[in-house]
Parts: sequence; structure tokens; C-alpha cells
Amino acid sequence: MDSFDLFKLDGHSLRIFALVCETGSVSRTAEIVELNQSTVSHTLEKIRTAVRDPLFVKSGRGITPTEKALAILPRVQKILSDIEGLVAPEKYDATLDFKPVVIAIPTPALLQDMKAVHAALLAAEPGMLFELKRMAPSSAVPALLANDEADLAIAVPNFRYPVTLNHCPYGVDDLVIYYDAASRAPIRTIEEYSAARHAVVNFGGPARSVVERALLDAGMKRHVSLVAPTTSMLGDLIKGTDIIATMPRQLSVSAYQGLAYCEPPLDLPELRYDLVWHRRYEHSGRNAWLRKVVLDARKAVAGP
Repeated sequence: MDSFDLFKLDGHSLRIFALVCETGSVSRTAEIVELNQSTVSHTLEKIRTAVRDPLFVKSGRGITPTEKALAILPRVQKILSDIEGLVAPEKYDATLDFKPVVIAIPTPALLQDMKAVHAALLAAEPGMLFELKRMAPSSAVPALLANDEADLAIAVPNFRYPVTLNHCPYGVDDLVIYYDAASRAPIRTIEEYSAARHAVVNFGGPARSVVERALLDAGMKRHVSLVAPTTSMLGDLIKGTDIIATMPRQLSVSAYQGLAYCEPPLDLPELRYDLVWHRRYEHSGRNAWLRKVVLDARKAVAGP
């Protein structure tokens, strides 16, 4: 063990180590790198010998990195990124691409953007398959991209990105109050807003929403009388009632077209979105092309 040469750890070995850290699974890593599990396990054993640490311990059905593994992971990822940077981005030809394009979005408020993305993809290659995934909560992004379940994700940056992900600003939106104009009048004051019956979407997680925090700052609270599993379902459920829903403005041109909306009578922060991708595809010609398509589509929809 003492005589092990650290320089025998090549980039391939380090990539496998990083993938196992991200996925928590030898079998899933083997699928991603297209090797059998015994080869992945043998590679991990080489690294264990080199760093004199077990690196992973069993945790339920998967495995969890040890403290040593977590300590060296950022340095391994930087090495991998530097190696990838030695190679110029590969040329990409959409007409030769037979893989589906998969993008994960957090809300149907972005459907107009995705329609523009789909149109751009069809213009580049009419036979290209485009798949949208619903992603909630945002904390699911790292696992989604690490497992190659999506090429890109659009996320609300309400969590700290791990070093495995790269990201850039995507766009902004703001919150408005949706209501059925045939069943109630618009909200005019914060007192009316607090007293109204509210509908919300259950995105999971214990964190307070921005609406709840804003009301608490004003010394008020709201009464939630309806919880829906999806944003679209919530819009349908408040029709014919006096219930209100505070949701992104962009829904007014898609899922919430049949509802009226008004400005909230309290100060709510704007919604920010990021475009997120995995670091291993930073220099991928395909991924770079997709990122440009998505950002250009956003500019076209949002306007100046």
C-alpha cells in the first residue's frame, strides 16, 4: 500500500470516483460510463488504496461518501474540469443527433419559453424528440443532472448549487394574484389579502414561502383553504370560487388564461430562474448548443 504510485490514478478513475459520489450508486455509475459493476468496483479499490480510506459506506440501499471522500471531491472535480478544458468544444450537428433533448422546468409558467425552444429544435432537425420534465422541488436538480435524466434544468435558485453543477441567469418573473372575476372582486388592500382564502401548490419541504414571510413581516398571516399537487390543477380548482392564488405572472398567457389577476398589495420579491447543467458537459458541443437555443428562446419570448 505504501508504495502505491498516485500518478497511476488517471482521469478515467477520477471520473468514476466523482460519479459514485454524485449518484451514491456503483450500478448507476456503471450505466453512465457503460462499464460493468465489477470494473467500477475495481477502480474504486485502486483509489481506496491510493488515499488509504474506504471512501464509501453503506447507507440504506445506496452508499454515502466518507469524510475523506467529500474532502477530496472538489479537488477531483477541478482536475476533471481542467482536463476537459484542454479539449476544444466538439462540433455539433443537430441533423446527426438521435438522442432526445430533455429539459426539466419547475413551473408551467415557462411553457411559452419551451414552445419557442421546441420550435427552434424542429427548425434545426424536424425529427428531433423534445421531452419536458416537471422538476419540484429545486433541490432535486443535482440528482436529476448527475443521473443524466435531463440535459438542462431551469431552477429557482433557493438552494446552494453543488460544485458539480454550472449555471447562469435565465430570467425573472414576478408574482400576481389570480382570481375568478365571476366569483369575486380583485384584492385591493393587504387586509383583504390576509383575510382571503388562499390556494397553494405543495412543492414539498418545510420552508416558508415568500408570501408567508412577507405577511409575517407585516404582522399578518394567510388562511390556506386549498392545496393542489400541481400548478395547473390549482388554476382549475379556483375557478368558480372566491379563492385566490399568488403565482407567477407568466402563467397568465398559458395555464391561467381563464383567470383574472391583480397586483399584490404587499412587497414580494421577484422570481429568479437559472439555467443549470452538469460540469461534465461544460465542453460538450451538444450541451453548449442546447444552452444557446434555450437562452435565445427566452430572449425572444421575454422581449427587450
